[in-house]
Amino acid sequence: MNLKKVLIIISLPFLANNLLFSQNKNINYSSGKSDTIDVLHYNIHIDIMNFPNKTINGYTDLKITPKLNSVSSIPLDLLQLTVDSIFIDDNKIPSFNYNDTLLRIPLTNSINIGDTITTRVYYHGEPQVESYGWGGFHFSNSIAYNLGIALEANPHNYGKVWFPCIDDFVDRATYDFYITTENDKIAVCNGTLIGQNYNRDSTITYHWNLKNTIPTYLASVAVSNYVSIKDTFNGINGKIPISIYVRPSYVSNVQGSFIHLKDILSIYEQHWGAYPWERVGYVGTTLGSMEHATNIAYPNSCITGDLTYEWLYAHELSHHWFGDKYTCSTEGDMWLNEGWAVYNESLFREGLYGEKAYKDNVRKKHEHVLRLAHIIDNGYRALSPMPHEYTYGETVYQKGAGVVHTLRGYLGDSLFFNTIKAFLNEFAYQAVSSYDLRNFISSYTGIDMTDFFDGYVFAPGFPHFSVDSFAVSAHGQNYNVTVYVRQRLKGAAEFYNSNKVEVTFMNNNWNTYNDIINFSGQYGTKVFQVPFSPDIVMLDLGEKICDATTDLSQVIKTTGTYNFPQTYCKLIVHQINDSAFVRVVQNWVAPDSLKTPVQGLRLSNNRYWKIDGIFPPDFVATGQFFYSKSYHLDDSLFSNTGDSLVMLYRQNTAADWQPINFRKSGGITIGYIFIDTLQKGEYTLSVWDKNYVGNKKNKNYKKNSLRVYPNPSDDSFNIEFNIKNKAVISVYNSQGELVDNINILPKQNFVQWKPINLSKGIYFIRVHSKNNKVIANKKIVYVK
Repeated sequence: MNLKKVLIIISLPFLANNLLFSQNKNINYSSGKSDTIDVLHYNIHIDIMNFPNKTINGYTDLKITPKLNSVSSIPLDLLQLTVDSIFIDDNKIPSFNYNDTLLRIPLTNSINIGDTITTRVYYHGEPQVESYGWGGFHFSNSIAYNLGIALEANPHNYGKVWFPCIDDFVDRATYDFYITTENDKIAVCNGTLIGQNYNRDSTITYHWNLKNTIPTYLASVAVSNYVSIKDTFNGINGKIPISIYVRPSYVSNVQGSFIHLKDILSIYEQHWGAYPWERVGYVGTTLGSMEHATNIAYPNSCITGDLTYEWLYAHELSHHWFGDKYTCSTEGDMWLNEGWAVYNESLFREGLYGEKAYKDNVRKKHEHVLRLAHIIDNGYRALSPMPHEYTYGETVYQKGAGVVHTLRGYLGDSLFFNTIKAFLNEFAYQAVSSYDLRNFISSYTGIDMTDFFDGYVFAPGFPHFSVDSFAVSAHGQNYNVTVYVRQRLKGAAEFYNSNKVEVTFMNNNWNTYNDIINFSGQYGTKVFQVPFSPDIVMLDLGEKICDATTDLSQVIKTTGTYNFPQTYCKLIVHQINDSAFVRVVQNWVAPDSLKTPVQGLRLSNNRYWKIDGIFPPDFVATGQFFYSKSYHLDDSLFSNTGDSLVMLYRQNTAADWQPINFRKSGGITIGYIFIDTLQKGEYTLSVWDKNYVGNKKNKNYKKNSLRVYPNPSDDSFNIEFNIKNKAVISVYNSQGELVDNINILPKQNFVQWKPINLSKGIYFIRVHSKNNKVIANKKIVYVK
């Protein structure tokens, strides 16, 4: 199920850990009912014909075996339907207890482990739809169908709205469906259509059979005047039928919408193993979507004839490995279903459209998580266990997908895909927990995954990794590069351990070298042998980790505007004669504080940027940085309407933050900051608290400031300054030759300067006193 669419419509320590694993594996995740009995098979016989009154009637046979000895009653879930009669092995039960939620059937003779009985329950009534309007059994004009999960219900499982069952994530059974309806309609259920019987009263009974076991929330029925579009997929283990049931008005759209269905199936088989079910099936509904095994409920509104919702049917299809083939043990581990399915929204893009499409989608989802998940879900939350009210929240879906992506990066492609494929086979048609996954990966790979899961799965928040500094020394024909890395935290209480991060070294000739740093805690250090002397050192250039950063690298060869999506930064390149490599990192943690505090100056506590790369000498660009309170980027920065926004800059972590000249476009709490002649280094937003405006320290911090705009310019330059006494503005060309002088009078704070008879290029503005003491400098670019 995709919630987005719902809202739209081995060492001694390793051995010791294995002991812990074996203890965790025995945690009881089942409900009381499925601890007592196991339903092996359901035969569901119901009539779905009374559309005006929205009612069903019929009976269900349940083949049951006890899990305990001396079981004297059968507990079943059934929600607000009328029970007419009950039989045990053809013997009518004279009395039973039913409170509209729990049906308890007494047994004349107790049953024991190894016994099998058949319970038949006759019932009728109007099946429920949750007040949220999503989960339950829907009647709409000439269509009826169920959605097996209710967002508001506790528990969420909603098989019980249309048949008596053990309605949890643990109990799994096979099914036969016998659905009777009017002769102008077709009933579609899980599995394979065995046949249809034409009754004397002009009704039809459709018989469907599902071979593999599923929990009750994945059982499915849909009735309407459907048309079946059929095809065949040549899978790893042979031919698999495809059937897409839609109403007549949508038939012409099916080809365009599902054109890549078999390609996506092949991508999933390549990575996760053979498709594990007897049919690939979708059925059109008025809303959805829901991963009912082999019979995905899919909204008519998404069958548009184009690829707009390709991601959605790919998401639901991937559940046939993640969520259907195995199922999470409890709702608290829903990320095992939904996080993996959201991840597959990126994986199919990689197989179909390439690596860039994969990374773009991962980055987009990760930015959404860093910016909004803790707001939508009312705080930073661990993936497991997840509280009931956030089962289908942003953390489960979107952060869950990011953790899967990070796990892939942590293990490497070959080991990751082989391990998860083996896990899917080991736990096929079972309920699983996060501990099961952790333990299996540890055992299969020989890598102790305790720290990884403790950080990324069992605790809230995110780590943030950065290069603090590096030092280079010659070592024979190579170079020893000592790299110091640092970990910060976003929404987390403890530092992550056993971290493994890729380090990329690059020099001005664009040579690169990659290696891995392993470290735990707040700081890490490693000496690398690199075949060249690097000019820059970058962490996770390949974006293999979903830490508290979003970043993008681009090679820039021409002038123009370059967007760096999910970093809230653009570069407007004015001049370039050789290629530039530019990396923009949006760091979703607080920047380092001022080394020398300034009263009233408050830095962002949420984010800062790092601009890095290899810039040619003639590279001139303006940086455009987006700020916003309403977009949940800078909520805490703008605490008073009178605060004054400023941008600070530092070249590296050894330097202190300093004010930098900037231009602003926009309002008080939303707009853009422009930094002309952008330099490599770090940039952060800050504000002067209105309560300190005019304070002497404030003035001292801003004194002798120099601002030139626009810069670059193709005409004139506006020069603003804050100088009390007489001074001179001198303009020099790139060869250091004086080209102009401008006298400044006392209390003057503005001059407009226009280059006359000067060539385009780089110039330098120097403000100096009458005794030639330099007060301020600024580089400008004339792009005539």
